[in-house]
Amino acid sequence: MDLAHSDAIGAAYWLCFGVTAASSLISLGFSLAALMAPTGKDIYARYAASRSVALVAAVIVSAFLSSVPVVFVLAIVMTVVQVLDAVIGVQQRDLRKTIGPVVLAVLTLVTAIILGP
Repeated sequence: MDLAHSDAIGAAYWLCFGVTAASSLISLGFSLAALMAPTGKDIYARYAASRSVALVAAVIVSAFLSSVPVVFVLAIVMTVVQVLDAVIGVQQRDLRKTIGPVVLAVLTLVTAIILGP
């Protein structure tokens, strides 16, 4: 049964998918910006970009699968990514690099909890 399209779960599914997609795209944007920076040849920026591309691809594929468990797992993964980004922001003492990821992590986690596995 295609749970993502049932009336009871459909709205929660698409909300969670949308927030997860936005989170992954924002993460990709920042990693691509790091690649374009003057120090973009940094191997760590390349690693971050490759992982971000993979996460965006997984989110895109999940839209075609319409699978609640897949979107739920991706939402949890993106929550962890954003929490770790917030930790980096704290370590850098950069409020914007802390608040943004925290807000995204909370939004993603809340939509995942609403969706449930």
